[in-house]
Amino acid sequence: MNASPFDIGLYRQHLHHLQGEWEAALEALGADVAVLPSGIAAMYFQDDQAPPFHPNPHFARWLPGRDCEGSVLVVRPGAPAKLHFLGGDDYWHMPPTLPEWAADNLDVARHTDADDLASAISTELAGCKRPVLAGPADALDLNLRPHDVNPKEFTARLHYARAYKTDFELDRMRAASAAGAAGHIAARDAFLGGGSEFEIQLAFLAGSSQVTSELPYPSIVALGEHAGILHYQHYDRGRPNDTRSFLIDAGARADGYHSDITRTYTATPGDDFDELVQALDEKQQAMVAQVRPGMTYVDLHVRMHQEVADLLVRFDFVRCSAEAAFDLKLTDAFFPHGLGHLLGLQTHDVGGQFGAPDGTVTEPPERFPSLRLTRNIEPGQVFTVEPGLYFIPMLLDAIEERDAVNWVKVESFMRCGGIRIEDNVAVEADGVENLTRPAFAALEEAAS
Repeated sequence: MNASPFDIGLYRQHLHHLQGEWEAALEALGADVAVLPSGIAAMYFQDDQAPPFHPNPHFARWLPGRDCEGSVLVVRPGAPAKLHFLGGDDYWHMPPTLPEWAADNLDVARHTDADDLASAISTELAGCKRPVLAGPADALDLNLRPHDVNPKEFTARLHYARAYKTDFELDRMRAASAAGAAGHIAARDAFLGGGSEFEIQLAFLAGSSQVTSELPYPSIVALGEHAGILHYQHYDRGRPNDTRSFLIDAGARADGYHSDITRTYTATPGDDFDELVQALDEKQQAMVAQVRPGMTYVDLHVRMHQEVADLLVRFDFVRCSAEAAFDLKLTDAFFPHGLGHLLGLQTHDVGGQFGAPDGTVTEPPERFPSLRLTRNIEPGQVFTVEPGLYFIPMLLDAIEERDAVNWVKVESFMRCGGIRIEDNVAVEADGVENLTRPAFAALEEAAS
């Protein structure tokens, strides 16, 4: 591929930003060069097949895409990053091909042999006082000291910084949102047409123009009670006879950057489950609108539990006040996961609990130990906002305050499984940009 799939000006600005970021990290460590192997897909145990190749995220920030297996990037202060690109001829597989836009913006050395590439790296490191490796430790034999292979104080600084997206990264995440939204619309239509989970997944793949190996994470396609299994992992082939609800949690990639989107639908618009879906959707949008720099994500999570408590009262699931539903921890059984997580090159992006660049951890509160994101909210961050309201037997059965729950009403919703609404948002200086909703709106408008 020669034509750039993105704005080259934004990519150049991105590279300039990365150069400064990595130079600062090297200086803080007292190192003078970093080696970033893209990695190599490991074979399955006792097999000659490997899972799809996913590049080292440190490497992928510099060179978008996945057509880079076996390549290595060298970063040193005061010099452009140097890409040692592994290509060559192969009649078994299509070999990696370096696009012109990458060759035009990186210092490139091309190699057709992995041993030749490794030798070139060793030569380049000769005379360096302290080289460090950031990536898969078994990708290169550089004979480094153990504490210079992914040193925690070094990678923590890089992981902390990844929360703040450049304009290039935001552009790619908008593109990922557009692809994900297109898949979601196709999946919704397949559901309304009576499709099985398997058929709905195929519709999502076609709508988002992806094959399974390109997905940022395995799609969750859950009909009925399956929506109450938070990471449901199957795709039933048979069409159900009577499905009341549908939950899909599925995303897309754009040059390595992810979207992570969840929607929930009813089979009968206007029924009581549809009313609950719409009510949670309104709460979710109101919560997104509240996002401002200076808050903490823990604050948002607690507020969302209070909003879920309000829904439990409004829809007669509990026989107490909203305040009591929160204080008695009834909401924990109906909303058992965190409100969201950082998003970027990984679906659950790194550094979500870091309180400082040195990797100091800000622990989640005791009541909500599974929170992936505890940081202060700051401009440039991208994260998900994904409240849920579920009817999960094992969690409901554990409720101690039995008299506080309207079990008849709860039972009537059990076959719906649950609801989750998830958008991806980018924090701005005075508010937030929702990356997800405009993508749906643009597609719906174009189809009308």
